[in-house]
Amino acid sequence: MRSTLLIQAGRDRADACRWVTLDGEGRPTGAARSGTPAEAAAEAGGMRVVALAPGIDCLLTQVHIPGRNRQKLLRAAPYALEEQFSEDVEDLHFALGPTLPGGDYPVAVVAIQRMNALLEPFTDAGLEVHQLVPDLLTIPCPEDSICVLMDGDVALVRSGPYSGFAVDAENLGMLLAAQLESGEDGAPQVQVTVTAGATRPELEELGQAVEVEHTNGSALDVLARGLSTPSIDLLQGAYSRSREWGRLWQPWRATAALLLAGLVLAHAVQGIDYVRLKRQQADLSAQIETVFKETFPATRRVVNPRVQMQQQLDQMQRQRGGGMQFMTLLARSGDVLRSAGDVDITGASFRAGRLDLDLKLANLQKLDELKQTLVASGLSVEIQSATTDGDQRVKSRLRIQGSGA
Repeated sequence: MRSTLLIQAGRDRADACRWVTLDGEGRPTGAARSGTPAEAAAEAGGMRVVALAPGIDCLLTQVHIPGRNRQKLLRAAPYALEEQFSEDVEDLHFALGPTLPGGDYPVAVVAIQRMNALLEPFTDAGLEVHQLVPDLLTIPCPEDSICVLMDGDVALVRSGPYSGFAVDAENLGMLLAAQLESGEDGAPQVQVTVTAGATRPELEELGQAVEVEHTNGSALDVLARGLSTPSIDLLQGAYSRSREWGRLWQPWRATAALLLAGLVLAHAVQGIDYVRLKRQQADLSAQIETVFKETFPATRRVVNPRVQMQQQLDQMQRQRGGGMQFMTLLARSGDVLRSAGDVDITGASFRAGRLDLDLKLANLQKLDELKQTLVASGLSVEIQSATTDGDQRVKSRLRIQGSGA
């Protein structure tokens, strides 16, 4: 599992916080540390970040609203609870927990101004908070018990899976007594954990035994042990991460729509070109087949006219003679004849792989030099005849073949 950075927002100073890192199993990897949000952000390193909201800023209650759509329920909750608040519900932030037996929903209520004050230091430090929960709901607490965590002079009380309150140490006894008197199933066990440097509460007025445990660790060390217990994520509604992504995505929607339209148009054009080229290919194949049938009418079965035509041409070439082809012989000997100068070609014929050239040259010496040059270029050359005409020029016939002939 992913490692977690558990960070506790400061109650009095926005630039002060405490944090501890947890491994994939939820175990602390070191002692809790104090500092600024920027210092905590430097240790986040891709971890899942869970922030604890001070319980003194959170009111935990319940509401009964029919329906299952979370967004509609979240919009309806403020008006179902507005009689419980002296403030305008428009100034309050509401977050719902999971459905309880009987159809009720646990609700955490925080002033919007306080929510902004809690999150702003983390945002300024570049720390992305994945979950924000009331610290009350991370106190480790057995079922049917009331658990108290003394953090300095503040008592954090968890009275149920989704219920609790925060109070100063002096008034803890009075509020706990009222909590116990309102219970319907008998007095639950009260467990108090006193952290290092915290005030020890006076609870004699409860009239029942209270289990008190002292720890040398900080309140954050205790809260880290209960992080996996049921809780309420305050990042809902206007503070939800999905809505934040929506706000970031909003300016790019038009650009993305244009890009998508461009891609669709490009694919459509490619599709049209593909269909057009396929039709052209079919037309060319039909024309090739027509030409093949007209050229070789004796061929009854046409499978691949282009390949079959090449085979027919090769066969015709072999029947006319082996060795080097006419064009190859002509090209190789032509290069030599052009460079020789003062050589006139008066006739040429090709048969059985042999190229016969009728030439007129200046003299016999020129004829011999021409022969040697042709031989040096890799050709087999034979002088068939050589006579001198009236203007003292030499008329000759050369038979040229490939050197392997």
